[in-house]
Amino acid sequence: MKASLKKQQGMTMISIICVAVVVISIFLLALNIVPIYMDHGKVVSALDALKNNPEVKGESPEQVSSRLFKILGINYIDDLVTKDNVTIGKEDNGSTKIHVEYEVVKKLVGNASILVQFDDTVIIK
Repeated sequence: MKASLKKQQGMTMISIICVAVVVISIFLLALNIVPIYMDHGKVVSALDALKNNPEVKGESPEQVSSRLFKILGINYIDDLVTKDNVTIGKEDNGSTKIHVEYEVVKKLVGNASILVQFDDTVIIK
């Protein structure tokens, strides 16, 4: 009995291992990246909270900064965004501009790391 190669189906063991390595690598990468974006969501939420708070409109940049870092501290992300990463200033039209720029470096394996950069701006009118 000769089996025809056209009728054979399935993956070889090497193919299964290659697919498994790719799937596991994507899973581990997602496992490291998802928390970074969840923390960034908290930063965006803090900026939106300031934007939607009517009390912030008349405050000085120092008061706005204090309020921002209080919110970030409550969300346990005050180590992610520092005073060096935040610029708060008054615009010509009297509005307050908050600019947050920071990056997160997450070590993966050995000397391989992920760098994710964030840049957010909110204008409080």
